[in-house]
Amino acid sequence: MYLRKQHQWTDREAVFTLIEAHALGAWVCQAEGGLTANHVPFVLDRGRGKHGTLMCHVSRANPVWRALGAGLPSVVMFRRPQAYITPGWYPGKAEHGKVADWVAKTMDPEVPDGP
Repeated sequence: MYLRKQHQWTDREAVFTLIEAHALGAWVCQAEGGLTANHVPFVLDRGRGKHGTLMCHVSRANPVWRALGAGLPSVVMFRRPQAYITPGWYPGKAEHGKVADWVAKTMDPEVPDGP
């Protein structure tokens, strides 16, 4: 996901807090035949590994765990509540006509290769 520099999160505590508060992650990885996506609740172990460790449970019937066994990279996306905001709400609209019209907070941690 493209993020402008001013929107990048560098505060580790803020990132961890977001994950813990909104633990349902959209987990995407390469599987046989293409990408596979799963919405899975994650638990963050802050003290395990250099950047913490995400843990989850998936059913044995879910093929996602086999894809990770192959050592392929994946990504988990966490989202806070988000909403549309009408451009007329911003005072800057009258000044220069430019406004953001969607407010969202996301966080996409990198998942290392393998389980």
